[in-house]
Amino acid sequence: MFSKQQALEFAKKYHWTVKDAERAFKSVDLKQADELALLTAMAEFAGKELLNRQYLQRSQKGQVTKKTQYIKEIELDFAQKTNEYEKVIQKQHSLFVRVIAQIYNVSKTFGVKDPWVETLLSEYEEYLSADKNVA
Repeated sequence: MFSKQQALEFAKKYHWTVKDAERAFKSVDLKQADELALLTAMAEFAGKELLNRQYLQRSQKGQVTKKTQYIKEIELDFAQKTNEYEKVIQKQHSLFVRVIAQIYNVSKTFGVKDPWVETLLSEYEEYLSADKNVA
């Protein structure tokens, strides 16, 4: 003569989880059950069914671990590639600005002045000097 809560507490004394105990007591009329009936239900459930459920849980945990490691690898790879691409873009940007500077210096001899190009070159020089001060 157990309530559902009492039956679950009884199963907890034997280190059962609440969910496993609920599954084990599913077919038992708890109002008519005694300790022997509960122990029998637990023993029947503890066989093949519980073992299969535990195998499935282990398998799921293994899959989660693999997915987590895979995601970490992807994140690291992404960060590495992003850094590499930023370096490449910075090098290309530097080459591009140098070419503009050379062409602009040649064109200044012919009297051409462009405030946009001059601003670009001065900003680039400030960027380089700030980068050297940081390093």
